[in-house]
Amino acid sequence: MFRISLGVLIPEVSLEFFLNEVEASLILSSYLTAMSLVMALSGFISDKLGKKIIMGLGLLAVTIGIFTTFFSFNFNLLIASTFIAGIGAGFYTPALYAYAGELIPFSKGFLAGLSNSVYAFGGFFGPLIFSLIAETHNWRGAMLFFAILSLISFAFIWIIPYNKVGIKQKSSYISILKNKNVSLVTVALTIANAGFVAFTAWTPKFLIEIEKLNIVDAGVAFGLYSLFGGFGTIIFGMFSDKFDRCKVTSLVSATAALLTLFYYLISFHNIFLRIIFSSILGLVSHAYWSLSTAAAQDFVEKSLFGSITGFVQNIAVISAVFAPPISGSLINYLGLSYALTVFIASSYFIHSIIFMFLYLKNKD
Repeated sequence: MFRISLGVLIPEVSLEFFLNEVEASLILSSYLTAMSLVMALSGFISDKLGKKIIMGLGLLAVTIGIFTTFFSFNFNLLIASTFIAGIGAGFYTPALYAYAGELIPFSKGFLAGLSNSVYAFGGFFGPLIFSLIAETHNWRGAMLFFAILSLISFAFIWIIPYNKVGIKQKSSYISILKNKNVSLVTVALTIANAGFVAFTAWTPKFLIEIEKLNIVDAGVAFGLYSLFGGFGTIIFGMFSDKFDRCKVTSLVSATAALLTLFYYLISFHNIFLRIIFSSILGLVSHAYWSLSTAAAQDFVEKSLFGSITGFVQNIAVISAVFAPPISGSLINYLGLSYALTVFIASSYFIHSIIFMFLYLKNKD
């Protein structure tokens, strides 16, 4: 919930701290920077110590980070708080996807999609809850509520079943880098993730300033994008287990790129039409992460699932660190609609091309 809700948080704190677009983008960038510093390490040590331990420690750090945002009465403290939460998310995320990949290896696409759907469904409830609480109270109250939910998740993680998988060979990032298929998946995921993060960072602003929606209506539209994204990750994950994963991934991302063009260039000025379009776009826009992660796991043995997951997701998050300020700078030159169209649509299109190349390369 917290990461997606940062997009709704940005307009609120921008008003309180008098931030411009580039300064506001640092809120999300600090979170993603922290994630990028630890994700590769998380994947490696989760192979050694166990996924459950790393997931638990990660959620604890997330809880602490979100809780301290409640006391962030200046911009610097807010950045530090989101940084702490990002550290926790960086440990938790790769361990979760590696855990899913190990659980039922022949259903990696479905389980990775199911894991991704947790984030997506949180993305639906997060902006909606944040908007409602911010409307009736303020954004600090919303952060306190999220901190409590994170603490509950931390307690819940210890009851899930887990049997540690033995390591058959030493994890080596050098061997991973030598795998050309993994390298291409990493590049594709990195580019697509930059587009997705730009969407989460600036679309609430687009909905409020360009489409003239109030904060609650914008939260609903943005939230339904995530809700249907959760369904999409599960559906397309199942398809990828039954059909060729790279082909399915390419077609899904190509559809996302095409729909993005219409999303920003057609002005509806109607909440119901905007909600419908947001839902359709969300259905195909979230799956890139879980499909790419499962594809990377396809190219290595099971004992390296944690390391490969941490590696590809770590590189992808590094690109996401720079996505908000780069897209924010582009907005200053092109305006919201054109800048987001160019940045996001091209990201998904390149992701699609790379996976179609992988499909053609490996189909024989």
